[in-house]
Amino acid sequence: MKLSYETSSALKILLFVLVVAGITLYFLLSPIITYKPVPFGVAAPKGQILLLENITLGNHSWENAVDLQKSLILMGSENYGNSVFLQLQTQGWCFDVVYWNGSSYFIGERCSRETAISRYLFIVTSSFYWYPESGYHLIFYKPNGKPEKYELVNFTVTYGEKSDWGAFKVAYPKD
Repeated sequence: MKLSYETSSALKILLFVLVVAGITLYFLLSPIITYKPVPFGVAAPKGQILLLENITLGNHSWENAVDLQKSLILMGSENYGNSVFLQLQTQGWCFDVVYWNGSSYFIGERCSRETAISRYLFIVTSSFYWYPESGYHLIFYKPNGKPEKYELVNFTVTYGEKSDWGAFKVAYPKD
């Protein structure tokens, strides 16, 4: 049986449309079908070595301290509310919460061991990594005494029912 030119052309066009529609549906629906939520957790620091530095923000200064503003990275795609809780586990250490209010820095909490951070103080990327806003600083320091070289500082971060650990080792910069 021989197909007419019109019928074979119609079948070729129909086959082409079906292939294009199938590919289009695959690219549209596969992200929806294969979507997996990103579980909440601390992405960094997870044991990295952070250098101690003398930090000055406005009229406030700290000696041998670590600012987690650029080092703290959280992750997660689920919504568990508006607050993230940070709790320091290592004895002898504490942190100050410092804000930029548009004209000067002020200390919101002084030598604290736990705090609640608004979820909205984080910039969330499309890959669900959370970075602290540029005007928000968590300054970790040892108020009594000098930190030991490679001293480990542990903390936990809790968001809703999910909790994860973070840690960093402190080191003095080379002279």
